[in-house]
Amino acid sequence: MRPLLPLLLLAGCLPYELPDDSADDVDTSDPDGDPDTIPLGGSCTLDRRWGGFKVEANVDYSAIDGAISNGVVPVAVLREALVDGDCKLMKRENPFCDPTCGPTETCDFDGECLPFPENQDLGTVTVSGLGTPVSMEPAIPGNKYFYTDLKNPAFKPGKLIRLETAGGALAPQTMYGVGVAPLVPGSTTWLVTEGTPVLLSWDTPASAVRSEVYVSVNVDQHGLTPLTLQCNFADNGAAEIPASVMDALLTGGVTGYPSGKIQRRTVDHVMLGEGCADFMVDYSLIAKVSVSGHTPCTSPADCPDGQECNLALQTCE
Repeated sequence: MRPLLPLLLLAGCLPYELPDDSADDVDTSDPDGDPDTIPLGGSCTLDRRWGGFKVEANVDYSAIDGAISNGVVPVAVLREALVDGDCKLMKRENPFCDPTCGPTETCDFDGECLPFPENQDLGTVTVSGLGTPVSMEPAIPGNKYFYTDLKNPAFKPGKLIRLETAGGALAPQTMYGVGVAPLVPGSTTWLVTEGTPVLLSWDTPASAVRSEVYVSVNVDQHGLTPLTLQCNFADNGAAEIPASVMDALLTGGVTGYPSGKIQRRTVDHVMLGEGCADFMVDYSLIAKVSVSGHTPCTSPADCPDGQECNLALQTCE
């Protein structure tokens, strides 16, 4: 039996300093409610997701961005190809329309052309609970919202956060999140070997949490296999990516520089008639993924003796 490949916990400090509780960092519009019990609806299903917002922090910065459209882009609806425990392999399908759709249309899975969903003007969008109230107007054109003038991290662990839309093209909506603690993973360098599950480890939150840990892995960056591995774990400090799901991902093809992401997050959503919008509060890190037997490259010098760099696939062959 092959050994598991644990990702050892790195010693050291948090990736950034936690904010203090000084009097000059108090949001006088803090939302009412108990962050331990406020309902959080989780993510939208892809077949109904019209968009959403997120408050994201990482090592370098914090930012808010988002948009909500008036429909679903069919190609964004991924299909579950394999599920094992907390992990699943998601596959992108490519709709086909003949004749091809026009520049303002998109093709659905029935081979019909539909108007391409457009981001909606939601009026003023406000976010409270971040220490300083945030107010955003839609950027024109495109009706996208963003705000980058935030302290890093933008939120305190355990703090209730509320996002509200004023109305506009859609009825006013309210969604909630809870500030998450900075995530300290065992490692951000992950080694993947066929037939071997991968053990993940991270710091355990100091108190009761509403958060989950989300992990994604992509290994076919320049090939034709539209597969992504996704896992949603309980935030308890340890988890395993099963070999069955990882092997299926590798079977689909390995090209270029594999990558991964690990997030500690809370997610809420609201229904918009036939659609859905969600709100995420997360701390996110990018992981470097190495696949045994695969050497990525951007020049011949990256390849071992006897192999050449396939620049189109960024792979030594």
